[in-house]
Amino acid sequence: MGYVRSRKFCCCLPVRFGVFCESLLGIAIGGLFAVVGWITVHQILQGSVSPPYSSGEETAVWALAVISTLISLISLLGLVGSLFKILPLVGLYAGAIAAATAVDIAVGIYVIFQLYHGEGASDVNKCVANAGDGVNADFAHWACSGSFKVGRVIVVVLYVLFWLVTIYGCHIAFQYVGQLREERDEPAPPASDFEKNSQVQNINVVAAPASQYPFSTAPNAMGTRY
Repeated sequence: MGYVRSRKFCCCLPVRFGVFCESLLGIAIGGLFAVVGWITVHQILQGSVSPPYSSGEETAVWALAVISTLISLISLLGLVGSLFKILPLVGLYAGAIAAATAVDIAVGIYVIFQLYHGEGASDVNKCVANAGDGVNADFAHWACSGSFKVGRVIVVVLYVLFWLVTIYGCHIAFQYVGQLREERDEPAPPASDFEKNSQVQNINVVAAPASQYPFSTAPNAMGTRY
């Protein structure tokens, strides 16, 4: 594995740090909603919710608890992957938050459509009905309609800001996936001249045969002439 320059976001922050912060935030927020959701589910099963929820509200609570739990677990995988540079875990985390962002955008578009076309008139009528008998009907309708329009705009702005943040978070996660792939595929750099010269070479040293003394060989050796 060779050296790869760290990719950045927000001009100077490494994407690894971004994935680390994203996963921590996902664990915190997802864990909080999961705890609240499962507590509410337990209360529904015990029949202690007053007033009782409708079937649609119960389904929404179950979905909130399950999805929040999945977000916490996936964020935990992203945290482990960012700490130890595990490409499969970071890739799974990036794909999961991208899918969650796509689903959230689709649901948000449906909610905004309902605010502008579906439930607007009924909500205004409910507001007028709850205004009381002593309030002028025209004034109540104007106040409720104006409040609903302002609230509708605020909801749209919050949705758009949240989408931009989550899309940028997906970009950071996929940037880190790309960096880990580059680090995996980058070959190790060649050894420098200093490293080559500093390597110890194995040299076989063979001792030269000792020179023979003239009077130790036959026929000059003592006892060999006779």
